[in-house]
Amino acid sequence: MTEPGHVGVHLGPVHVDFAVVLALSGLMTAALCVFGVAAYRRRGSVSYLLVALALCVLVARPILGGLAMVGTMSPATHHTLEHGADAVIVVLVLGAAYYTRSVEQRLEEP
Repeated sequence: MTEPGHVGVHLGPVHVDFAVVLALSGLMTAALCVFGVAAYRRRGSVSYLLVALALCVLVARPILGGLAMVGTMSPATHHTLEHGADAVIVVLVLGAAYYTRSVEQRLEEP
């Protein structure tokens, strides 16, 4: 499949350039997920847990992209699931910010 403006190498249905980008993205987001979980284990607070979960959800994006690229998932399903993952990430990060500003401050008051 050739798309206008697309430059890259194809091996059957697989776009090699996209595959490389998705693989690097997957590795980097997995590393971020590991660092987030390590930070949570060290601190143990709810806000760190929420951020770690958001980083773990971020790992789903390159996986979904890879599934769509090889045809395992339809473009519509891929699009819907990626936007769903984005929404979950936003809710988790906002929850962490709210918890840090509101709940943890109330817990620290005498």
